[in-house]
Amino acid sequence: MLLTIAGVIAAIAVMNAVYPAVTRSSSALSSASGTVDDRIKTNISIVHSVGERDTGGNYVDSCEANTDFDFCVWVKNVGDTRIPAIDQSDVFFGQPGAIRRIPHEDDAGGLYPRWSYTIENGTGWEVAKTVRFTITFDDTVCDGDDTCSTGTYFVRIITPNGVSSEAYFSM
Repeated sequence: MLLTIAGVIAAIAVMNAVYPAVTRSSSALSSASGTVDDRIKTNISIVHSVGERDTGGNYVDSCEANTDFDFCVWVKNVGDTRIPAIDQSDVFFGQPGAIRRIPHEDDAGGLYPRWSYTIENGTGWEVAKTVRFTITFDDTVCDGDDTCSTGTYFVRIITPNGVSSEAYFSM
């Protein structure tokens, strides 16, 4: 009888020690599975990139109707899920050897360079929708400076969940 009681107490003690660990592991696996599922369903593709050419302070081939020096990158959602929080994406841009992270306009504090976005054919970055990322430089920095308007450029767009697309283009 004493052995049976001791066995029941030991089983309860083992269950109290093991069950929370199993529950935590199950929760962690479920969370990781959701994250992986989200990344697998997310995919983007850079469709086209263009920059403005400086002709003595007059920008031609403008992708934006303004007087700033802009580069535009069109990115299509080719995945199976909506991409939320576009402003939380990362944009890396520049000529080889001078590539840097460009802050979103909300994080740039009014400084240049900075980027903004426009959803071209919808209200959210849904499946099969295109977003135009506009990277803007201060026109006083680029006026008459050929390094702002000629050469090869690199751009990488990274979604908030870590999926990316990159391209090189020349002007």
